[in-house]
Amino acid sequence: MLRLLGVEAFSTAARISEYESGNREPSLSMLLGYASVARVHLEYIVDDDALLPDQLPGTFNYRRSMRKAPRP
Repeated sequence: MLRLLGVEAFSTAARISEYESGNREPSLSMLLGYASVARVHLEYIVDDDALLPDQLPGTFNYRRSMRKAPRP
């Protein structure tokens, strides 16, 4: 996970575990990284009531979502 998030130089597996267990709050950039790695909307990660996909990574394509929809 550290390598996928690009934080292996300045973070530890223990720190990631603290985020995942709820003992520590990750920064917004870390949350954005998690969303990108898991290919889910950030809302799924930060909203306790959101339903996550059954299996990660999800089918959400982050790069495609950044494109603007064509105008009718």
